[in-house]
Amino acid sequence: MKQFLLSLSALLLTACANNATITNTWMAKNIDDYQQLSGVLVLAVTTHSDIRQRFEREFTDALQAEGVKAVASYELNPARKIDKAAVAAMAAKAGTDTVLVTSFAGRDEQEVLHPGRTYYGVQPIYRSGGYYRRGGVYGVPYEVAHVPDFYAQHKSLHLEANLYAVSDGAHLWQAASGIEETDDREAIMSAFIDAFVDQLDKDLIQNRRVDD
Repeated sequence: MKQFLLSLSALLLTACANNATITNTWMAKNIDDYQQLSGVLVLAVTTHSDIRQRFEREFTDALQAEGVKAVASYELNPARKIDKAAVAAMAAKAGTDTVLVTSFAGRDEQEVLHPGRTYYGVQPIYRSGGYYRRGGVYGVPYEVAHVPDFYAQHKSLHLEANLYAVSDGAHLWQAASGIEETDDREAIMSAFIDAFVDQLDKDLIQNRRVDD
């Protein structure tokens, strides 16, 4: 029973850890002055080349699926250090007017109270028939296990995505996102990208502020 309760507790801890949440968004007041921007250069800021490639590739594919012209920067310049001049050169080669930069924004830890739960099963019981001698089956609930309230340490990971115009470096859009940190790095990466693409779709793509 103890092992069963521990398993239930683990399920409670992981049940809400699959989705990244947008915690803050911002858009330049003069963003409409940059209408019909053509394409996005996708850049992930990290010292790990393999992570950069996987993140940029998945982010680029997701944007392309939304009808946006997107190019992964690592395909044009795999260097670990990318400066403004390098971004301009890559954007010119790719034919994109904006650069979407995603970077690490911090990690935090907090103690969270998880309300307990009671789990029930159903015991089928046969009931004899009445006048017409017809029987029936009905169920009686019974308690299987109870997980009391408990506190657990939650670690959160945060990323920030920023969109800039290549021509003058103007900051056009920003979104911050957080997620429960787990050992599944691929799932975390995908969750962040899904959250950012959904927000981009709401803020920019649907209004065609970033075009193909």
